[in-house]
Amino acid sequence: MRILVTGGHGFIGKAAVENLVSQGHEVFAPRHSECDLLDATSRQKLLDRTRPEILVHLAWQTEHGVFWTSPDNVSWRDGTIGFLHEFLECGGTRAVLAGTCAEYDWNTGAGRLVETAPCNPATLYGQCKHETFTACEKLLAEGVSIAWGRLFLLMGPRETPTRFMPSIIRPMLQGHAAQMSDGRGLRDFMHCADAGAAFGALATHEMTGAINVASGHGASLVEVARIAAAKIPNGQLDIGALPTRKDEPDALVADVTRMTQELKFTPHHAIESAVEDCVEYWKTQVSAK
Repeated sequence: MRILVTGGHGFIGKAAVENLVSQGHEVFAPRHSECDLLDATSRQKLLDRTRPEILVHLAWQTEHGVFWTSPDNVSWRDGTIGFLHEFLECGGTRAVLAGTCAEYDWNTGAGRLVETAPCNPATLYGQCKHETFTACEKLLAEGVSIAWGRLFLLMGPRETPTRFMPSIIRPMLQGHAAQMSDGRGLRDFMHCADAGAAFGALATHEMTGAINVASGHGASLVEVARIAAAKIPNGQLDIGALPTRKDEPDALVADVTRMTQELKFTPHHAIESAVEDCVEYWKTQVSAK
């Protein structure tokens, strides 16, 4: 099938493209320089050129430390909704879009979040993603085939250095103690390759609506950091050196029943191997400098 993947050179997009190519599909993954997805004319030219049957839309504002509150989220919300309608008008038959665990109400308790859990986003990023999902629900009610993959936390090679895993690993590789908060919060980490493969599987499946894309396993941040420290000679952590953010939930763990039973997708990487991949990647990056 002809499949258009936006964000196809990004953190999870690369794995999604590789998965779809391995299935024998004709995949188009334009770079930002080839198409401005926030410009309707540019989007239409892309659709006219590629004529995709399936759209996997992963692109959004993702700059670490910026995306939670960036005004760009509003532009991405509007651009994504417009792009979805343009894709359908061009004969597209199925769309898979990336949502986020930030759509959920983070004050619902410590249980695993199922797709029907209340949504009450605490950030502009989460609000705009959820408003996009609401627009998708209207199309779903009209019979359009749309899947909304709600991503939880990710780790893996090529992460931005300021994200959690690199911020822990890089100092230790350089012989310093890695500073962090008390790290008590439970988080659901998934390897970026598994997340990309899950979106690749969703692209040609019949599933619709919201689907959690996550490992389904919770680990505290300090537990994850200690796994990393154990894989680095003389790796040391300075736990509690940084303040704990008061606006973060105590637990953020997914119920992945839909993903494992309906999509029949199981992540390849457990937390140990995911952390090991991160460590091995940053070994090459730190030694190269």
